[in-house]
Amino acid sequence: MAPRAILFDLDETLTDRSQSLMKYSYAFMESFRNYLSNISPEEVYQLLKTADGNGYRSREEVFALLTKELPWAQKPPESFRISEHWASTFPHCSVATAGMYEVLENLKLHGIILGIITNGGSFSQNKKIDTLGIREYLSTIIISESVNVKKPDKKIYAIALEEINISASDTWYIGDHPVNDILGSSSAGLTPVWIRGIHPWTEGHDEPSYQIDSINQLLSLL
Repeated sequence: MAPRAILFDLDETLTDRSQSLMKYSYAFMESFRNYLSNISPEEVYQLLKTADGNGYRSREEVFALLTKELPWAQKPPESFRISEHWASTFPHCSVATAGMYEVLENLKLHGIILGIITNGGSFSQNKKIDTLGIREYLSTIIISESVNVKKPDKKIYAIALEEINISASDTWYIGDHPVNDILGSSSAGLTPVWIRGIHPWTEGHDEPSYQIDSINQLLSLL
């Protein structure tokens, strides 16, 4: 049966992190150009992508690596300056995954309730949502920092379900992370849909019945 509601992860599900990092690399070069020598935005991107760990490496590690590895023409800026630049700039560099707008529009036209459950800081995640311009599609936005509980804890899914007043059995959850998104939503009674190819599946657990390679394949499941 088609779900009454579909809830989404944000990063690497509705946003394309690789494209967002590329866009941020140009902003980084613009801001720190006077400190750097002999490096292109594309090279900054490659270093940043390696350091980023798909968003799962601590920001402190990422900024320390950038401070160490980039070819600074003079004394590198303090790591807190890079941290502040990331916090203020990266959310505005968010790029949508291919087909995202068409999928959200189609689902909304068919009367399916939509929402987001995401880990992360309230400021940065809200800025990403506004940069994408998708708030109008969403009936609920649950951000871990705002509710003091993180995926994969099933409590965060229960908060969203209560807000939209729809049962877990009538709700799908779409995400890329095997534990935080798929096993977490399944433990809360939702039907998970795994976006493959970003994180390897977690050994010792059965893979979900519904799997897609990108968000624009979601409609084919319906």
